Amino acid sequence: MKKKFFIITFIFCSIFSLFSKDIYSNADLKSKKILKQIDQLLKEQKFETAFSTIPTDNEFLLAKKVEIACNGFAQSMMHQMFAFKDLDKNETLYDVRTNDGTYSLYGFDPVKEINSFISKNGEKPILNYALAYYYTDVRLRYGNQWLIPEEELYDKAGLYFQKALDENCYDENSLSELATYYYLKQKYEEARKIYELKKKEFDFSATDNFHYGILLWFANEGKSGVEYVKKSIEGYNDNPDYQSDSYIVTARIYLSLGDYKNAESYLKKCQSSFPNDYRSIQYSIALYAAQNMKDKTVAACMELFELAPTNPSVCQMIMEQCNNAGKQEFAIEFFKEAVKKYNSDSYICENLYFHYAYEYYYMGNLEQAKETAKKARSYFEKNGDMTADIDALLNFSYQ
Repeated sequence: MKKKFFIITFIFCSIFSLFSKDIYSNADLKSKKILKQIDQLLKEQKFETAFSTIPTDNEFLLAKKVEIACNGFAQSMMHQMFAFKDLDKNETLYDVRTNDGTYSLYGFDPVKEINSFISKNGEKPILNYALAYYYTDVRLRYGNQWLIPEEELYDKAGLYFQKALDENCYDENSLSELATYYYLKQKYEEARKIYELKKKEFDFSATDNFHYGILLWFANEGKSGVEYVKKSIEGYNDNPDYQSDSYIVTARIYLSLGDYKNAESYLKKCQSSFPNDYRSIQYSIALYAAQNMKDKTVAACMELFELAPTNPSVCQMIMEQCNNAGKQEFAIEFFKEAVKKYNSDSYICENLYFHYAYEYYYMGNLEQAKETAKKARSYFEKNGDMTADIDALLNFSYQ
């Protein structure tokens, strides 16, 4: 699926703000009293006062300090030095972060602070949670521009969220992050377990519904999975890129179930809402081919092809959809029509004849593949595009 990377980013930008109060539920009474006072300062947007006055003599208060640093800073230097401000009335953090201002910097490296605490007191679940939260926040704000690569930030966050979960320290946000991490790592069983834990205790986000539905589909439980993916369509009302993904995946699940009526309905909804998303046409090819509708299949192939007639990827998508449906002859019909329509454009024809030849080859028709390859070669030579690699690919005698 496309945009996987950005989906996880959206989750945290939209729902991660402050740690869940449940994370601090095991704190002692004295710490809870301090935490309550700090929460009141944060409610009043007195971020500098909150950060500068909170003690760090136990794991809960240290975790709270990490929370304030990640969420309440006015300025940050590599998330290892922070400046804060007690906001004026009607002033926002966005205002102070985007306008010039001079503030006192506080040296505070959460990783060093937490590791120092752990070396003296041992591992604590809430500090594993805080480390994971910190690495996630760094990744979202810095990406690959931080001290370690983005992929490593992902891995560290996943490691520490899992450690916290193992000690029963989690909230709805950490479960979403951890499940998404496993999903992106293609550890689907682990991801599903986390989602099913979350489902028992919390509401799903749009992305939870999207990923969980796909996991069920992968597990041959498409009838259940499609209902979750459909929920994500509404959940992504304000995020068109993700919503278009939800429409497409919904259609694909229905297609895999042989429910062609619903598959077509969701493809049409996607095309209506997102006319520039080529995938609604791409999977229409599969839809019509699966129903043995030659004319509609060829028309959809032509519609997709005409979006980018010199792009080899388009021909490959057409072939893939027809071939997966067991209708290679429909791809041949498309190529026949396309070369007639575009016979005056040598650049389009080199693209068409190259893939046309390969479709014959995949069908086991070597003689037709060779004949079509000759035409492809002539266009590549005419256009000055022939290379040794292309020449070798068109020499079916050695395939």
